[in-house]
Amino acid sequence: MKRILVCFLIAISGAALAQTANDPTIDLRLNNLNNPSTGPLIFKIDSRYEGQHGSPYLLPDWSKGQVSLRDGRQYKDVLLKFDAYRQSLILLRPKSGNDSIILDRQTVARFLLTSPDGQPYLFSRYPMAKTSDDEVKDGYFLILYEGKSALLKRVAKTFKSADYKGGYSANVRYDSFNDAISYYLLKPDQMLTKIKLSKKAMLEALSDKGEALKTFVDQQKLLFKTEDDAITLVKQYDSL
Repeated sequence: MKRILVCFLIAISGAALAQTANDPTIDLRLNNLNNPSTGPLIFKIDSRYEGQHGSPYLLPDWSKGQVSLRDGRQYKDVLLKFDAYRQSLILLRPKSGNDSIILDRQTVARFLLTSPDGQPYLFSRYPMAKTSDDEVKDGYFLILYEGKSALLKRVAKTFKSADYKGGYSANVRYDSFNDAISYYLLKPDQMLTKIKLSKKAMLEALSDKGEALKTFVDQQKLLFKTEDDAITLVKQYDSL
């Protein structure tokens, strides 16, 4: 009889372990043996969260670069990261135990960083630009072209929290950083205008020389499917 009872208990334990292994959540059961009125307490740890997708940084690793400050000082051959989400430039200090500091944005004029494959990224601030959007004015712009005018790219990031709890959730089990790219035209009078890279939007932004530029666009068959076409048009605008 005792042997049958032992086998029965082993079988029950094995079934319980198998059921736990197939459970998508982890159950932690604390049995209050001294208080039978409450019974066992069950705590569930939700294991569906999948972590973070994307990165707040333009480039994930430290990149070689240089920084020019507004007071004229320059720092060359330094290691940099650009936090596009917070619009912050971070500098690594190997001689100080590899700690890092966020450079005061108001002191920075420009910075250059280079990706591992040799792609340069030159950013600048334009505190004298004329725009009603103070947040944009205070940030950094990637220079696509700079002459009398400038074609600028604002590289930013947005953050979206995971959404998988509750009956009306989107079942998105991870936090994510996503690109938020916009383009701006800076004209010689320092007017900063947000634009779209399309034929209509570009010609409207450059309307003071619109007829000549429209002819140029048609002759060159610019389709504005790439940034290069927009750069070509702004260069032509500066040449007129």
